[in-house]
Amino acid sequence: MKRWLKSIGLYCLAILFLAAAANAQPSPRAELVAQADKETLERWQRMAPEEKQQMRERFQRWQNLPPAEKAELQKKFENWRRLSPEEKAVARRNFERWQKLSPEQRARLQERWQRWRELPPDRREELRKRFETLRQLPPEKRRELRQKLMERRERLSPEEKANVREKLRDLREHGTIEEKRQFRERLREKLRQREKE
Repeated sequence: MKRWLKSIGLYCLAILFLAAAANAQPSPRAELVAQADKETLERWQRMAPEEKQQMRERFQRWQNLPPAEKAELQKKFENWRRLSPEEKAVARRNFERWQKLSPEQRARLQERWQRWRELPPDRREELRKRFETLRQLPPEKRRELRQKLMERRERLSPEEKANVREKLRDLREHGTIEEKRQFRERLREKLRQREKE
């Protein structure tokens, strides 16, 4: 029994020495954090006073945000970090294009985006597939389809065009998704019938 207690004691002592030795050596993660802190400090020291002031103001705004907004921004930041360099480049180009739009164009796009988000998932998937099919067509085929659409629209009288615009506006504001889809189908059918005449 004494030998057993003695061996347990030696075993515990060995564990304590190993733990102390492990804690004495910095972990690779700790070294990375220390390196990042050093780079951050150097970057801060290189900043102009105006830049430092802007950073302080941003930090203060961040501190004053409600927790829900902080969480949302953190989520967006994490999503951004996961993007590939190509995806980030596309996002930057899109943002630059957005900046150049007029307020009216921005409002129209925001309205479209809101309508898109309100669509049921199955309808969005259907539209994505249609868009992907169109995107994969050769440019000349897309031009041909666009030309046909323009020709179909030209077959409508000015009064019919005004009625269609008014009906679409009304459906956007008050119609259900199913009513909108049915209206588009009826309009397509009407244009096809005119084409045959």
